[in-house]
Amino acid sequence: MLARTDSRARALVLLLVMTIVAGGISTRLVWWHVFERDRLVTMALDQLAQNQQIPAERGEIRDANGVLLATSVELQSVFATPPSIRDPGLAAALLAQVLDLPAAELRTRLESKQPWVWLKRRVSLKTAETVRALDLRGVGMLPETQRVYPVTGAGDGTTIAAQVIGYVNVDGHGQYGVEGAEDAMLAGSPGSVTAQEDVVGRRIADSVYQLSDPVNGSDLKLTIDAGVQHLLEKQILETFTRNHAVGATGLVMNVRTGAIVGMASFPSFDANAYQATDPERFTNPAVSRQYEPGSVMKAFTISAAIDAGAVKTSDTFVDEGTLQIGNVTIRNADRFNFPYGHGALTPGDVLKLSNNIGAAKIGLQLGRTKLYDAFRRFGFGAPTGVDIVGEASGVVWNPDGPNASGDLTAAQNAFGQGLSVTAVQLAAGYAAIANGGTLVTPHVVAGWTDRAGAYHAVEQPAAERIMRESTAHTVLNLLTGAIDDGIAKGASIPGYSIAGKTGTAEIAGPVDVKVPNGVDANGHPKTKVEQRWRYIEGWIDSSFIGISPASDPQLVTLILIHRPRTWGRYVMAQRPEEVYAAMMPQLLDYLAIPPDRPANAVARP
Repeated sequence: MLARTDSRARALVLLLVMTIVAGGISTRLVWWHVFERDRLVTMALDQLAQNQQIPAERGEIRDANGVLLATSVELQSVFATPPSIRDPGLAAALLAQVLDLPAAELRTRLESKQPWVWLKRRVSLKTAETVRALDLRGVGMLPETQRVYPVTGAGDGTTIAAQVIGYVNVDGHGQYGVEGAEDAMLAGSPGSVTAQEDVVGRRIADSVYQLSDPVNGSDLKLTIDAGVQHLLEKQILETFTRNHAVGATGLVMNVRTGAIVGMASFPSFDANAYQATDPERFTNPAVSRQYEPGSVMKAFTISAAIDAGAVKTSDTFVDEGTLQIGNVTIRNADRFNFPYGHGALTPGDVLKLSNNIGAAKIGLQLGRTKLYDAFRRFGFGAPTGVDIVGEASGVVWNPDGPNASGDLTAAQNAFGQGLSVTAVQLAAGYAAIANGGTLVTPHVVAGWTDRAGAYHAVEQPAAERIMRESTAHTVLNLLTGAIDDGIAKGASIPGYSIAGKTGTAEIAGPVDVKVPNGVDANGHPKTKVEQRWRYIEGWIDSSFIGISPASDPQLVTLILIHRPRTWGRYVMAQRPEEVYAAMMPQLLDYLAIPPDRPANAVARP
């Protein structure tokens, strides 16, 4: 007889278990529906959500007269969602011809484990239409903007003022120049849209539940004048080519406001094709390259000495051909023609002859601490604050500091050796001489226009007085004499009084030298080769800085030629003062700055 299997006890146990399970489920459901409801709803929406960024319009950049220098155009960028691709091989083969990319590369992307990948950014409208016509599941397009620089530069394969403006990279971020410095203002803020999609990735109609509008970027107006910029670029390119130089830089600035109306360097680049450019060309040499200035510094030495009352214009300083300080002998650049010097020289003579010994003696008579302090007041050794990315500070050593040599440092600094500056610092310093003794802030951004159409001028820092007005006028007259009667006559322009100064400085570079390295087993001296920095024969920076017209200064213009090909005693195909004389008549005429003296007149201070 078989035993019974349906006992009452077993049924009660089963009922109890089912009751406990049902109670647990009910409790969990109550927990989810009451206490966790908001969180779970949010999770569900997030799983179904499709988030898409709405790009803001980047602001335009225009020159001082409204010429469009930088704008943006809308293009399409192709993306894929690999999990949705049914046949990666076929899709890759079809897209390769359209996108001009290797099929193998595309297939790798389409077989990626990533949920979303770019295939090609910013394609032409024709390419976008072709991709759309393929109707490939899992392949789509999003609108993106591309920065365009519509004005070509003076050189082949360049855009105008490329190193001033900079460029925008593939991710929409401004790089270098104004694009980098003012990226936040130009870029604006992107918006976003969030909507729901079904399980196969289709957007559900009327499902948008979060929307923020983009805030478009502001338009910028520069102080750069495209007409001046073109003339400057043309002349800088010509001297860069004629001199077979490593580089050449030009800068034109308003002496009273610090507004830069032209700034050019070569080699330059095409901002529309920055990807194919040597990155070293992106930096702006006018603000980033530090170099030993040479004799252009003599004007600041004389300004400081006159302003402090240490020197009068009638004082004389004897040039005997050499000046010994410690174990170092200072000589003049013209020592081969004048081995015994020039005798007694006034400060004006020092500028006319570009005399090193006279400048050194003036600096020492002022005093090394006062000379250092004056150079710092002129802005050397600190950024000017120019609104371009990458500005360097330059280096001015305190003569009494640990890296200097007292009077020797001061004497060398007095005629432009042993310190480094930037082109924009020099322009600001000479502008102070031209405008009556105030240091202005160089700048290239004039103002910005918001999306409501209101224009806002950029407020510049107040000019700082760094010397007496009478001192500035005195030195301006001395610099006028340096052109009319000095070695820089090549900068003269018929009909205009010009004040200015030339400068030539040797350039140091890495050189392999043999140095002692103990002795060998036989006690003989050994040597090793080390790389040291030495001045290299033939390597120079040759510059000229001019103020025009000298009787009513409007512009300060700097021409700098970096490592031109030279022969003899630094003879070169075209000197910087000759570049200045060739360009300025056109520039002054373009800006309607009238002549201030008869064409055949020469004024003497």
